[in-house]
Amino acid sequence: MNKANLYWSFQIPCWIIVSILSIQYDEFQTLNQSTQAIYGFFYFALGTVSSHIYKTIIEKFNPDEITNLQFVMFILSGGIAIGSIYTLLDYQLFNQLSFFPHSFLITFLMNIWKVLPWFLFFHLYRFLSFYQDRRQRQITVENMLKISKLENLKNQLNPHFLFNALNGIKALTIIDSVQARESIIQLSDLLRLSLNLGELQKAMLSEELRLARNYLSLEKLRFDARLNFDFEIQDNIENVLIMPMTLNTLLENAVKHGIGQLKSGGKIIVSAYIEKNNIILSVENTGVYDPKPPSDEGGIGLENLRKRLDLEYGKNASFKIFNTKNDTVMARIKMPY
Repeated sequence: MNKANLYWSFQIPCWIIVSILSIQYDEFQTLNQSTQAIYGFFYFALGTVSSHIYKTIIEKFNPDEITNLQFVMFILSGGIAIGSIYTLLDYQLFNQLSFFPHSFLITFLMNIWKVLPWFLFFHLYRFLSFYQDRRQRQITVENMLKISKLENLKNQLNPHFLFNALNGIKALTIIDSVQARESIIQLSDLLRLSLNLGELQKAMLSEELRLARNYLSLEKLRFDARLNFDFEIQDNIENVLIMPMTLNTLLENAVKHGIGQLKSGGKIIVSAYIEKNNIILSVENTGVYDPKPPSDEGGIGLENLRKRLDLEYGKNASFKIFNTKNDTVMARIKMPY
């Protein structure tokens, strides 16, 4: 329900109730029902129109700039204004009928008391509506900032990946020109896929795995027998949506800081499986993880990954990298899907 509908769904029933209360004097019982209905309509119309005018005036003031004293004065002044209108109507009505059931002051105070709840509820509605709007604007701004940051991080990630791949091809051109040409073809396919994934907020696991296989195949040309890899993927999870460029970031780290640092090379195992409402992605490679490396060169990939996970999922996602008992390094991501 939008605000206008909510306002009128509160406004009309409220003044109907006030109108019914206004014709409950015993003297009204001597009038026929049509006359009572006419007077009731006058009460309803005056209350609805005058309160709507009050709403139009009061909405020119920012609730954040209203002091507590002003807040009370607004309610009292509105109640006194509409109470006075009702009292004048009562006075004219009862004069015509040749009786006035209460003193003018008592009738005036009773009318203020009758309409005062409307002002209390109206201001409650207004303040809640105002702060809900402000909260919605904050959420919108935060989401826009979040998307902007994610795009920024992904834009940093693609050049980082390209830099690593070109370094590999550069080394290969010296050793084997034929394989270098093949790797350039693979790189073009790899870049096309990675750029397509980089434009998405979510990517299918099957696309991420395809990118991972292409990347490892490209690196296999450079490392030859020094690099072996295997995939251990749970069945029927290829269509799960995940944050793009996650596996590839882990693989870049495993190749550069793991396999690339060992003369004898090693093996990389990529695994993915479902655990409760989360998908677990892991990359295990031969090597030793140093939490405090001598240089932070090349650390942009993992740092971006941490930031992206935090922006996308908050505390619902986690990223860990640690040494295992099998003399390997395990990088593991858990995220909702």
